[in-house]
Amino acid sequence: MMAVKRGSLGLRLMLIIALLFAVLQPLTPKANADSIHHWKHYTNGVNYLKQGKTKLAIKELELAVAQSEQAGYLRKLAEAYQLDTQFQKAADTYYREAKIHKKLGEKSGDLNTYYAVMALADGLNTEIEFFLEQNKAAPPATSVKLAKFEPQSGMYIGAYIDKDSGVEKLRDGKFKAFNDKTGKQHAVYFNYHKYGSPFPYHWAEQVKKAGGAIQLALQPDKGLSEVKDDAYLRKFAKDAEEAGVPVFLRFASEMNGSWVKWNGNPSLYIEKFRLVSKVMKEEAPNVAMVWSPAANPKQKITAYYPGDDYVDWVGLSIYSVKYFNGNVKTPADQVNPLDSLDFVYQTYAGRKPIMVSEYGATHFSKAGSTSTVNFAITKMNMLYHGAKLKYPRLKSINWFSLNTLTDSHSADRSLNNFSLTESAPLLAAYSRLIKDPYYLSKVVEPKQQAKGYEKSVTKFANQGTISNTATGIVWVKTYDPYISKVVAKVDGIEVMSKQQYPYAFTIDPKKLKTGSHKLEIIVFDSKSRVASRKLVNFKTTR
Repeated sequence: MMAVKRGSLGLRLMLIIALLFAVLQPLTPKANADSIHHWKHYTNGVNYLKQGKTKLAIKELELAVAQSEQAGYLRKLAEAYQLDTQFQKAADTYYREAKIHKKLGEKSGDLNTYYAVMALADGLNTEIEFFLEQNKAAPPATSVKLAKFEPQSGMYIGAYIDKDSGVEKLRDGKFKAFNDKTGKQHAVYFNYHKYGSPFPYHWAEQVKKAGGAIQLALQPDKGLSEVKDDAYLRKFAKDAEEAGVPVFLRFASEMNGSWVKWNGNPSLYIEKFRLVSKVMKEEAPNVAMVWSPAANPKQKITAYYPGDDYVDWVGLSIYSVKYFNGNVKTPADQVNPLDSLDFVYQTYAGRKPIMVSEYGATHFSKAGSTSTVNFAITKMNMLYHGAKLKYPRLKSINWFSLNTLTDSHSADRSLNNFSLTESAPLLAAYSRLIKDPYYLSKVVEPKQQAKGYEKSVTKFANQGTISNTATGIVWVKTYDPYISKVVAKVDGIEVMSKQQYPYAFTIDPKKLKTGSHKLEIIVFDSKSRVASRKLVNFKTTR
């Protein structure tokens, strides 16, 4: 019996080997043929691009990608689509390329290429979404218990103005003056403070008199080694408590950037952040700890997170600049500030409220010595309005109102003017924007009921029903950052035509027949061409 079994096993093994050989043998030359074939399509496509024959290039590159979806092939195809003004196809192709880099990056530990390609895709991608704003209580942005000073809905407006030329000379009166210039009281004012210096009691008192809370960027400029549980830190905490004002303590922010001295050692950073958080909890119940990286580089952000028990709010520094690093050859027009926000928001908003600790959009760029007011207004509106619609747990944005061309701590940062008061058009646009009651003027105390904004803003589902008068709001971004107008039509009748955010109009079911209706949204690029359109079906009842 043993001999039979051995023979049977040997026969089976031989059959398996033969079958494998039969299956694999023809695959080898075919695989080689395919690799030559798709490579030929790729090289043909590249040559057509060099000759300016874009459509022929696209055909060849599509064939190459169909046979072998390689990152290099996808990149060249995306570039060809972009040259041919097929921007959505270009965006979708960049997204496909990004997926490849993500898999490779997760294995190697380096996701920088993935993030770079995602930025290319995001810059060309078109999004059209429809929201309803209704007179009813807003649902909580999260099922998690509200954090210290967190409103249930709405967003605190804040600013850095200590060196803003429009109010700086007013000294202690500058906070009220800024509120007056913008037409609304600001909930928060922020400043930078060197670790080792006493708590800025006088400054805090002046902000308090103006009705504001304070955000303090506490910076250990000598490095993390100076941060200890000692008499200085204990006194700082007690003084913060005695100030009697809500304090958002942004300790050692932008730690993921090589430009700060507390970068480079995540474990030490976490140790020191936890130490400061512990002392504040023991001595200063009016202090909320803010952990606040820079929007870029994303690669190391999560490595520095101290843990939920030590963080009250998660912040982020975002800037909209006309040119990357002041280089006119690298324009940054297509960067959407919400894309800069998205990674941190998606990672932490389920656990913590989010704030943009500092934000600025340049209205004058040293590069090219050019006015960029339209750029600044567009980016500002994208961030503030987009946050209201799409990021309900973004609860605070703080404008960095400074002209870095005349006042900056280093020459390489003297590139942009972010001052609200030095541009009348930008100041007017900002004032119009913050009139919306969604943008809150007062920080809620921990013992108060944090109601915040009294309306609800929800994304409208296709085939949804509208029963009461509501405000329809369109969120849109496209390949062209300078949208010339957005038009909305209900059953073919124009109900909105606007050139700037917010793209909003009133929907009154009483003025429509009960039943089904069609909302068409049409987006025009800066050359007045139709960039995209979307159809939303809805029903009305009375």
